[in-house]
Amino acid sequence: MQQTQVIIIGAGPTGLSLAVQLLRYNIDFIILEKNKKITHLSKAVVVQARTLEIFHESGLATKAIEQGRLTTAFNMFYKGKKRLRLDVAGLGEGLSHFPFALSLEQSKTEKLLADHLTEKGKSIHWGSEFTRFEQTPDGVTVYYKDATGAEQTIEGAYMVGCDGSRSPVRHQSGQTFEGDTVPKLFYVTDVRLTSPVVNTDELFIFLIKKGFILFFPMEGTGHYRIIGILPDHTEDDTVTFDTIKEEVTRQLVSPVHFEEVLWFSTYKVHSRKAGSFRNARCFIAGDAGHIHTPAGGQGMNTGIQDAYNLAWKLAYTINHHANDTVLESYNTERTGNAAQLLRTTDRMFEAMTGANRFLNFLRLNVFPAVAGFLLKSKTFNKRVFPLLSMTSIAYPGSSLTLPSAVGKIKAGQRMPYFIFSDGKNIYDYISAPGFKILYFGKEDQAGHTQLQKIKFPVSLVSFSEIPKSLFRNETGFYILLRPDNHIAYLGKDLHRCIDFLETLTRNGR
Repeated sequence: MQQTQVIIIGAGPTGLSLAVQLLRYNIDFIILEKNKKITHLSKAVVVQARTLEIFHESGLATKAIEQGRLTTAFNMFYKGKKRLRLDVAGLGEGLSHFPFALSLEQSKTEKLLADHLTEKGKSIHWGSEFTRFEQTPDGVTVYYKDATGAEQTIEGAYMVGCDGSRSPVRHQSGQTFEGDTVPKLFYVTDVRLTSPVVNTDELFIFLIKKGFILFFPMEGTGHYRIIGILPDHTEDDTVTFDTIKEEVTRQLVSPVHFEEVLWFSTYKVHSRKAGSFRNARCFIAGDAGHIHTPAGGQGMNTGIQDAYNLAWKLAYTINHHANDTVLESYNTERTGNAAQLLRTTDRMFEAMTGANRFLNFLRLNVFPAVAGFLLKSKTFNKRVFPLLSMTSIAYPGSSLTLPSAVGKIKAGQRMPYFIFSDGKNIYDYISAPGFKILYFGKEDQAGHTQLQKIKFPVSLVSFSEIPKSLFRNETGFYILLRPDNHIAYLGKDLHRCIDFLETLTRNGR
């Protein structure tokens, strides 16, 4: 019988990301994947800034950017005319080290993560299908069929189902998966084309009466992902690329030559969330816990953030005997985030598809007129970029957050990005795994002395330079950062930081 600490079911972006994160904490794991190799399909194509920040901690952000393509501009057409063109290359300048959205096919994202595991000496059990599990107060036993069809067994401390929207793990752990299905049929296709209208590095959206056609740039000249809505009552099994070719050509209002159709598929859009992401020692993450409309390119990125949130909590429970409050916070934080995400993407998608008559009027007649003004506004961009990039996700009501604030910054938020006068940014100092206490003010020798007395592992980093735009004129304060770089506490009371850390290994808080 095989033994490990964490059993991961599924080697998609979520499962692979969880494995990469567990490596940072020296946690042993085994990954089971029923497919025999990484997907060759592009599937999700947007990697958001927050995901790149996470990748950066494992040395993967630069590799991802080298393999992907930055979207440089946004174009909007309506009734055959270009209504808007905006430069979006640095939309989030000053808000993240990665102030853009990256176009990178899911197959390449998965390979990037899998190759990293291979380099670190870890392998994936391909062709291994999860069948069932049993759990006790002390551990989990997983049964699966290996690539030969033989039944095998693994014992572990915890199991995480990253096995997609039809998750057998979710089903067997008794979780509901409630929500709705959008009553429209969508298509997605990857093509190579030549046209005087679309340019390789730019995103194009063509507004039509009851929907849209979106052209998203992919790697390579003339390579585009096209997404659109089919007419009502279209039968799924009758649709081919030729079905949509005429409408796409008509919207381009110029000669277009489709050189190659790389992939074509139709799909229904769902908006669903599991009732809980945890059943004792069994967790779910990614599409196993939530699926939603594709508005904003959030899906794959949300799964990766699930993994990022869960990995350190498993690690601290296994390595440092953290109490159950830590593990349970994964469930409360990420189910709460998923619920908010569903509400946001549902509203965005309703506006994009013209399902609501009033919103459709605004979309077709008002938005094209005011979008240019709005998107050129720095104030507007400071609101839009954090939402789309997922850097605005916060956990203010979490059991791992102590209500506190300094200047504009509140506990629960991701540590804000800023650049020091020497050119380094704050994330250059906080990328290592583990809890950190940041001190902003004159040297704090007393703080170093106090921290040496506690058993819980934490590092103290001092900064004499304080960004006033964020923290105003405050000085001599501490920021307690969780391993995922969300703020647990900020203020002048170091004892609150120490008490917080010590309670993590006690029963309850």
